[in-house]
Amino acid sequence: MPRTSRPLTIHPIVLRQAEVTRVVDVSPNLRRLTLAGPDLAEGIMGEGFARPAFSSTGFDDHVKMVVPPADGDLPRAGTQEERRFAWNPEVLEFTRDYTVRAWDPAVGTFDVEVVRHDHGLAAEWAFRATPGDAIAFAGPKSCAGVNHDVDWHLVAGDETALPAVARWLEEAPEDVRGHAIVEVPSEADRLDLPRPAGVTLEWLVRGEVPAGHSRQLDAAVRRFTPPSGRGFAWIAGEAMTIAPLRRYLRNELGLPKEDVEVVGYWRRTASPEETVVQPPERDDAERLVPPTPASEDTARAVLEHVHEMTELAPPIVTRVAVTLGINPAVARGADTVAALADSTGVAAERLAPLLDAMTALELLEHDGKAYRNTARGAVLMEEHSIDELDLADPANRDALALVDLLDVLRTGLPSARSGTATWRGRRAADPALQAGYDSRAADELQYVLQALAELAPVKAAGTLAVFGDAAALVASSVAAGRTVHLPGEDVADWPAHDCAVVVGALEGRTDDDALRVLRSALSSGTTVVLSERVADGADEDDHVAEHALTSLALSGLPMRTRDELTALLRRAGASEVEREVLGWGFGQLSRVLVAQA
Repeated sequence: MPRTSRPLTIHPIVLRQAEVTRVVDVSPNLRRLTLAGPDLAEGIMGEGFARPAFSSTGFDDHVKMVVPPADGDLPRAGTQEERRFAWNPEVLEFTRDYTVRAWDPAVGTFDVEVVRHDHGLAAEWAFRATPGDAIAFAGPKSCAGVNHDVDWHLVAGDETALPAVARWLEEAPEDVRGHAIVEVPSEADRLDLPRPAGVTLEWLVRGEVPAGHSRQLDAAVRRFTPPSGRGFAWIAGEAMTIAPLRRYLRNELGLPKEDVEVVGYWRRTASPEETVVQPPERDDAERLVPPTPASEDTARAVLEHVHEMTELAPPIVTRVAVTLGINPAVARGADTVAALADSTGVAAERLAPLLDAMTALELLEHDGKAYRNTARGAVLMEEHSIDELDLADPANRDALALVDLLDVLRTGLPSARSGTATWRGRRAADPALQAGYDSRAADELQYVLQALAELAPVKAAGTLAVFGDAAALVASSVAAGRTVHLPGEDVADWPAHDCAVVVGALEGRTDDDALRVLRSALSSGTTVVLSERVADGADEDDHVAEHALTSLALSGLPMRTRDELTALLRRAGASEVEREVLGWGFGQLSRVLVAQA
């Protein structure tokens, strides 16, 4: 889930067993399954870890169901750990994410609703399921509540989003103002849903138009006239169909990133006549081990793989395409060079070579008359792609410093495109650049902040100091009514505090500068919690390696390992340094060092 302004509660990831207790067809194309079982209650898991009770408090919470095939056995699901479940990669092809339509903690049951499709592992199972059938599931791993600080809400989606929209309507406060839009296949799929007096509900009937190919939902969202005040928009459905709405809501309506959620619940991969429904991929946070790649033991395969690695065009083409919004424009009907030139503001004769390259890379397809999006192109419309690739974000432009890596390696000086200022100096002098890095850190910290606030030295502190990336967000998350100081970059004597939280603040600093920061923290308080990206694992993870090289190119300084950070803390005056893992342990900022003065 993208970073959100909704209140977020994080839960351990636990694999549970449940049994179908009730089956109801709520419409011709929607089946509701009620699930229950002892595993929904608190208990002790087979590995000896405490099992928390099942909880679902958000309207769009989802569980990851391990769907048994009609014939054959499932692979082993994986290994339960204390705070997360380590999935066996072989079982992931049998998992599907589904919204928790309702939760009854008093009875110990929850409902999921499955849309009928001609093809699909989960739909086939759901429409043959009977009471007594067993299924394993994990989640919800997080629950996001309704944002009560906004003045109005827009919730919209196709039939796959109907369970979430219906739950929002049922559970929203009576005084909420908003508008809900739901696209369904037929009149018979319209439901009689209760809703607060201040919320209007608009039904769209797709009729003969295949799922994922109607533009009714897009048009209805653009027709909506927002009331005055701050708003929150939540939209879910077919990924390529709804992706252009993210750009519309953020750029044209001006809603901030954290008040917009556009979530692809499924993805079409073929023409309207051959639409194939792919399973929803709402997140991949639980995956601890990547799928085993296809065999590359032939000389030809090795040659082709290395050839692809040497090509410069793909990383540039994808970034420029995302920045210009090519794929969302195509999804909206701008399917010629002229139309795309008008949409992007780029002259047709200069845009045509980019479109050719995108077609060659299978990010678009062209039949001689019109462009269409492909499955690869659809990925460029997703939130994570925009956040990582959009060159309108100055922090993303910094990645281009990799082009100067050779000179950096030979001279030890930062990339020439950075000018004469240091990387940290440029960030301090450029609010937009620093905001980009703060936003990156905030995205990564989203699932860590709750655990950080509960970390013993943070929880016990009477006064806190917070320094580094996304400092304002971290401070607001850990404050709990306490005084939190935010020392400036050039402040040598920090205010007295019991615990300092330092996030992403040492990367790109010389040892002397890093020691200055750590000594300021330790001399004014008793404990430092240090959360930093490190070079550990760069020889196994290409993402870690890319970040380490980019950091080197930008600053001229290698990223430190966790052991090197520990040594720095001791040089700064720490008498004891311990390692802690926050929450699920996903992402580098979840692994912290706790130092005592």
